Amino acid sequence: MTGSQNRVMLLGSKSIGVICVASWLAVMALTIRNLKIRGQILLVTLPPLFVLLCAVALLFYAYWSALHTGRSASRSKEGVARGEALLRHATEATMAVRGYVFTRRKDVLDPYDKAVVDAQEDLIALHELEANDPEQLKEVNGIRTKFDRMQREWAVPTIEKVRRGEDLDAPALVQDGLTRMAALRLQVSSLVKEDEAQYGDETRGAEWVMHRMLVVGVSLAALLAGILLFLTSVVTRLIVVPVLQLIRASEQVSRGDFEPVLPPLVDNEFGVLSRSFSNMTAALRREREEIAALNQFSEAVTQCTSEREVYDLLLHSLKERFQPRQVMVFKLNASENYLEAAATLVPLPKEVGAWPMIEEPHNCKAVRTGRHFRVNDVSVEPLCPSKFVLPTEGSYYCGPLIAGGIIIGSVRMEAAKDLWTPERERLLESYLSGAASALSNLRLLDTMKQQANIDVLTGLYNRRFLEDYARKLFAIARRRAQPVGLLMMDLDHFKNFNDVYGHEIGDRILRHFAKTVTTCMRETNLAARYGGEEFVVLLPDTGPKSCALVAERIRKAVMVMVVPSNTDRPLPQVTVSMGIAVFPDHGQTLEEVVQASDKALYESKRAGRNRVTVYIPQEAAAG
Repeated sequence: MTGSQNRVMLLGSKSIGVICVASWLAVMALTIRNLKIRGQILLVTLPPLFVLLCAVALLFYAYWSALHTGRSASRSKEGVARGEALLRHATEATMAVRGYVFTRRKDVLDPYDKAVVDAQEDLIALHELEANDPEQLKEVNGIRTKFDRMQREWAVPTIEKVRRGEDLDAPALVQDGLTRMAALRLQVSSLVKEDEAQYGDETRGAEWVMHRMLVVGVSLAALLAGILLFLTSVVTRLIVVPVLQLIRASEQVSRGDFEPVLPPLVDNEFGVLSRSFSNMTAALRREREEIAALNQFSEAVTQCTSEREVYDLLLHSLKERFQPRQVMVFKLNASENYLEAAATLVPLPKEVGAWPMIEEPHNCKAVRTGRHFRVNDVSVEPLCPSKFVLPTEGSYYCGPLIAGGIIIGSVRMEAAKDLWTPERERLLESYLSGAASALSNLRLLDTMKQQANIDVLTGLYNRRFLEDYARKLFAIARRRAQPVGLLMMDLDHFKNFNDVYGHEIGDRILRHFAKTVTTCMRETNLAARYGGEEFVVLLPDTGPKSCALVAERIRKAVMVMVVPSNTDRPLPQVTVSMGIAVFPDHGQTLEEVVQASDKALYESKRAGRNRVTVYIPQEAAAG
């Protein structure tokens, strides 16, 4: 075929194309006239929308490829960082052990535990990052094995040997650790180099994908710009897009997602609606966060086992939610009628730190009225009459701690000026209410525990508490190789006192006897009513001779003890017989020691009463 023939055919093809396009436009013009607006928009926008969808699909594919490549590069980069961190933490742990070997100072070893924990976290992170690469995952597992073996076979045994004070070949131990560390460093460095190489490959791949996406996007944008701007941009931008965005945002909020994508904040009706929607979702998000934090606080405060734990949790929660400058928790001492600063977020000034108290509780408005008291600007509004370390600027809020209708303290929180809104006040009152209930429950529990462990008549500990305490004391004494003395005491002829003078006098004798015993022993000793007129005294770290001295002191004090009879006839002299046994010489268990002291008490009774007898084993007595 000649060149002239080609030109003729090309000219014919162009003519046919022009005729087809003209015919399509003519038919479309006639058709659009008979359609409603919605149908016109649909008919006009279908062809460019089809092309646009193809372009968008291509762009999304390019974007997905770039995103995938970027994620892989990010994982490689993070793997490099984690590998370097692992080397740093392993080196810190090794140097801590090395310093401990040479100096034998505990403070030198302090960085060890944290470095080991950080290294374990680095290993876990590396394991997760390399999970998709079997070869590198195998290397990570080998590094983990080598690190664990280093701790198990070198670090931990070395630390234990130093703690036990054993003689060590310090240079050899340190060299062993350095050798292990060098092997570990070599393997980690190999992994880091592989990640760095992979990071470079992924970065170049990402650059290529982005370049390809840019070229394709620019080409398609240039191709479709005229058609899309003319046919669909006005409708889409002004009506369709904002409406769809608001619909999707509503669905997101209904599912609990308070970070929806909203229409741009432009100067039209959709902009106003978008701002209102944004304010609403922000308020809902804050309320949800506050409720979640309050629920978390309420759950945590019910699990506290001490008042100090409640105070610390309350201070932490208030700091997280309100960002205050200072928080003071006051505890009401009802018996001595004063408020004591039990806990503070920031340490108190030195002039009040030694005795942090408000001497007159009624000076605190929150305690006096049982309602909150706030000052939004301390430079303008009247302050609290207590004058206790009041702020010089900003604002403060003071609320009572009320449990069961009883005020048990108060909380003052200092913050910026004009912070206190009704919403913040209600939220703070919820925190204070939860803390007050927890404090009340703890105090009630302590009271119940004390009542369960105390003998009502004498005020001494009862037998159940004695046995629990003695077993713990014996276990400690066994580990420390220390003796524990046990005095078994029995009032002489106590039954006669009850029969002749009545049980009221007998109870009075028991109470006076308990006070006398308490005044004759040290605070570290423990006295308990064993049953009836029998009493027991535990003496930690006390041998037989010292126990006998304490027993004699008690016996002599009882002989001069005066018990009022409320009659003209005085009561006869009260005496006590005692038996002494010592752990572990006279028994390895509480039951054996009690049995030995009881035998010694029997000997005192048999020998005439009003005396002290130390238990003598049968073998020693026979010898």
